[in-house]
Formats: sequence, C-alpha cells, structure tokens
Amino acid sequence: MITAVDTNIFLDILIPNQPYIRSSIRKLEKASKENQIIICEIVYTELASQFENQSDFKTFLFDTHIEIVWNNQESLFNAGKLWMEYLRQYPRRRYCPECGKQIEIFCPGCNYKFNTPRRILNDFIIGSHAKYFADSFLTRDRGFYRKYFSGITIM
Repeated sequence: MITAVDTNIFLDILIPNQPYIRSSIRKLEKASKENQIIICEIVYTELASQFENQSDFKTFLFDTHIEIVWNNQESLFNAGKLWMEYLRQYPRRRYCPECGKQIEIFCPGCNYKFNTPRRILNDFIIGSHAKYFADSFLTRDRGFYRKYFSGITIM
C-alpha cells in the first residue's frame, strides 16, 4: 500500500508549537508502519522551505523513508480540470473573518474588482497526485480533498 502525504502534516511536525503536532505525528507514524510514504514535487518544494540546506532536507527524506514520486501528464491534466471546476463554483462574495460583513476589494487605480479563491492550484496538483499514485492520502484538509478527489481513502 502507498500513502501520499500532504504538506500540512509535515509542517505540523517541523514547525515548533503547532496545535496538531501530536495527531500528525501519530497518523504519520501509523501510515509509515503500514505503507510506503510518498510526496509529489509540490509537497517537496513546500517542505524545502523548512530546511537550511538541501543536504539536511535529503537526510530528512532518507531517514523518514519518504519517496518523491513525480506527477505525470494525466495527473496534471486532471488537476487543471478540477481547478477550473473549482473556480467556476467559487462564490463571488468575500466576507470579513471578524464581523462577517460582505466585502469587496477594488483596485484604487482602475476599479478592478478582485475575487481571490481560497484554494490554489497547488492543492489540486497535490490531490491529483495522491489519486493517481497512492492508495490513501494523509492530510488535515480532509473535507476539501474528499469533495474533489473521490476514489482515494483520505486519512
């Protein structure tokens, strides 16, 4: 069995004082005992930011038996299609996280209305990679990935 792991699980462990550190360690340890652990190039890139040099990062990957599995054209195409589906469904309203009032953001120069989705393309590349190359996917963001990536077990 193969488990793909999302960046957020590793960041919980690598960044000090993260609220989900215990659950992320427990889930990663369980997955690594039962499965081969893989990451895609996006997770690799996001994790690289946590290391001083490439040698330390390579040592971390080697010591934890994490393998990089590169996306292929099919998984990347799938990610792109799902990204566009997401953008079409994305609500055109933004709300203040403090008071809940609807807000709109406009450019002061040309009055262009900004509509920024919460999700980025990387999320879809990571999910598509898990769907195509793994039997299960370990992430804290289970609701999002269940919605867009059916057919893979979300841990």
